[in-house]
Amino acid sequence: MTIVCLGYRAGFVEAARRRNLDLHFVVDKLKPGLSGLSYTRVADLADGEEVLRAVTEYPGGDISAVVTGHEHPMFAATVLRSVFGLPGDTDPARTLRFRDKRIQKRAVSPAIPTAACVYLKPSEPDYAALAERLGATFVVKPADGFGSQATEAVHSQAELDDYLRRHPFVSDVRTVAESFVEGREIHVDGVWWEGRPVWAAVSSYLDPLMGWTRGKAVADAPLGPAESELADRATRFASDVLRELDAPDTVFHLEAFVRPDGELVLGEVGARPAGALTPEILRMTYGVDLYGATIDVALGRAPEVPGQDSEPADLFGWIYLVRSPDPALTEDSFRDRFELVELDYPAPENDRQGIYGRCGHAIVKAATHKELMHELRAIADFNRSA
Repeated sequence: MTIVCLGYRAGFVEAARRRNLDLHFVVDKLKPGLSGLSYTRVADLADGEEVLRAVTEYPGGDISAVVTGHEHPMFAATVLRSVFGLPGDTDPARTLRFRDKRIQKRAVSPAIPTAACVYLKPSEPDYAALAERLGATFVVKPADGFGSQATEAVHSQAELDDYLRRHPFVSDVRTVAESFVEGREIHVDGVWWEGRPVWAAVSSYLDPLMGWTRGKAVADAPLGPAESELADRATRFASDVLRELDAPDTVFHLEAFVRPDGELVLGEVGARPAGALTPEILRMTYGVDLYGATIDVALGRAPEVPGQDSEPADLFGWIYLVRSPDPALTEDSFRDRFELVELDYPAPENDRQGIYGRCGHAIVKAATHKELMHELRAIADFNRSA
């Protein structure tokens, strides 16, 4: 049985091996982990036609399921399921509800608080008109974007003009403007099966993700027992959103903001596993394999998930490291200062830059969410100011 995986995620390799399944990757970026694996390269994983042509060529008809750990290939995955008669969602309109920010926010009822969201037409870059609808500060981003790429707050016509200069486009439905939501950014990750969450966990980012373009750290850790009330509310909130969007069986990732008054506001939700190292630290913390659950769901099988009766012994968190302004900073510098579960900080001659300016990462653990956030903040400060 061959599973087609759109985009490389190491977790899928391990999960497929444990299930004695073959994997064929379709990728738009070559990564070291692909060495020795079966793959086909395409220019754009969001291009359903190109992905279909690649999969028709190889592996051809010998396909049991399609999975992805990324947001942008979701429509292409729907195309493959339709063409090859694979298990899972084949409704393109539903797929768009989990991709396009405007369509998604329009699809939920007023009972779900969301940011106001409109398409930004390149022929109408009028800050005053948008501010009248969205507020003096609003956020501009790709309608089907992922990972806070090209996501920026705008406060004036000059800033809007500068954004459009740096991110030019011609489509009337490519970019959205949303009202700015003040509050803590959290996310809910889980497994949605037969109309309910069979497993879920709530986590908090160290800083709002949008802040990475201004030098803020990108880091994340699950909430602990001290915030069980928020976790319960967020899980119920996620369930309400998924029901209103008529979610298929899926592993999901929902982002939300907690306003100062405690109200939850929908950021966005994807019918796919979380990005970055979130699946890895959730496995370390709770023993859940979200990559394996994604494969199970894609095959039409009941997903294997742990029970949620006991609290974890330790909480784990991750942080993306950027290249320090201090060229003398090395892996030993981090290890001498912090107790790390995992560390990747290559020497400058082996430098690489990924999403969010990442050149490496660290994973730490602590007994409480507060302690974990304190440690992640210390690592962020050391990384950026050493």
